[in-house]
Amino acid sequence: MLYFTFVVRSKSNAIITLTEGDKNEWNFANKTFVIPNIITEISNKISSCSNKKVISVGRLTYQKGFERLISVWKEVNKKYPDWSLSIYGTGEEERALRNQIKESRLENVITINPPTPDIYTKMQESSILVFPSRYEGFGLVLIEAMINGVPCISFDCPYGPSDIIDNGNDGYLIPNDNIQKMVDKICYLIENEEIRKEMGKKARKSAMRYAPENIMPLWDKLFNEIVNQ
Repeated sequence: MLYFTFVVRSKSNAIITLTEGDKNEWNFANKTFVIPNIITEISNKISSCSNKKVISVGRLTYQKGFERLISVWKEVNKKYPDWSLSIYGTGEEERALRNQIKESRLENVITINPPTPDIYTKMQESSILVFPSRYEGFGLVLIEAMINGVPCISFDCPYGPSDIIDNGNDGYLIPNDNIQKMVDKICYLIENEEIRKEMGKKARKSAMRYAPENIMPLWDKLFNEIVNQ
């Protein structure tokens, strides 16, 4: 690590991070910049936020926290058994997650599906995206959902969600591992369709800041600064 620090200080013109949280981790280095990921696909179609469907997307690993989401949904299902949760992903936790679903008697309302190249359509068919990760490098799935007009509810994990979601405006940030508060916010959006739809519209507008025409100028500015040094 000391060698790496020496290389950063003596050889690098700049360090680029995806989030403000990551930038703070590099506070020992000069000239650290935040340039987030680009959303490369922008569909003209968006969710109506009227279907009784919730979606979650990611690798089925400990990091992604899907066992927490299943615990959340067990409580949501008690109040809203007509709503369903679709998880898209694969990974080493799949068997354990399927067993948890079975033990919770949620087989009729939670499905685990393989990754699909048509994930935008699946998002457009959903009314809420839930993001249960314990930690992240960024959280591109959040932007993908938002660009499709889907409001997101995410644990406020390090790092990414707090950079992407404007809490209470275009989605909700939940204190990390606060299962009950996650349940409450999902139920709140289920119960308030107009708020859900309005939040989806705001999410779409907010996600446009990750469009290429807004991110590429940040790279141009950085490279020009480096060249002019």
